[in-house]
Amino acid sequence: MATDVILPAVLEVLATTEKIFKQFGIDFYLVGALARDLHLSVNPTFTPRRKTRDIDIAILIADESLFYAIKEAMINSGDFSAHETETIKLIYKHSIEIDLLPFGGIENELRETHLHKPRLFIMDVPGLQEAYVDIEEIQLENNIKLKVCSLEALVLLKIIANDDNPARTKDLTDIEHIISVYFELNADKIYTDQLEIMDLYDTDDNDYLKLVSARAIGRHIGELLLNSVDLRKRVVNILRRKTSAPFYHAIEEGIIDVTGDTLT
Repeated sequence: MATDVILPAVLEVLATTEKIFKQFGIDFYLVGALARDLHLSVNPTFTPRRKTRDIDIAILIADESLFYAIKEAMINSGDFSAHETETIKLIYKHSIEIDLLPFGGIENELRETHLHKPRLFIMDVPGLQEAYVDIEEIQLENNIKLKVCSLEALVLLKIIANDDNPARTKDLTDIEHIISVYFELNADKIYTDQLEIMDLYDTDDNDYLKLVSARAIGRHIGELLLNSVDLRKRVVNILRRKTSAPFYHAIEEGIIDVTGDTLT
């Protein structure tokens, strides 16, 4: 993967945060726009011309007190300042926004993370635990190693995020872009492991490769959700409601290929 899609200032942030996370012995991985750009950077024509200045990092932590300790350490480094209103957001040298997305033991039974300082902040985190088992490690310059959400898990997270906040239309745009380039990125894997998908759709359909790609992505998501029945049901129902493009139904079919149920 190419790393020239990352702004130098973003590389600085990642180097600094990696050191702090290591001090606390916590695991983390990238999600969001930066994870997307790193995956798509294998082909420069797939990545946005404008490099992202926002960083979303999922952090695996056991409790709320650990989150505050990490945040305090980042602020005490002198490089970060706290956001005025958003508990999970910090600003690096007044230019780069970083969101810390805590998941794991800190979650409650509703898949929510509750933070109480400086005021109550509740965020839904379904999918972060599922994506955690499907991350890729890449080596950047200056010996920085990053764990990055897989492209398929990123689609899963964006499906959920758009359902939580339908105003986030960028999530749908990203999903559609990923599907449009997915076959070119993964043709060898599809031909080798899932060749039968190629026979499931009409080759004369203008969306043929998108449908094939969406079905493959759906199967991958199905594997991630095998042990998460409630979330799987939610995702399937979200996809059924999206009638604007046929590839959403293809993602649903891919999930069902793996799980063998329809979860009505």
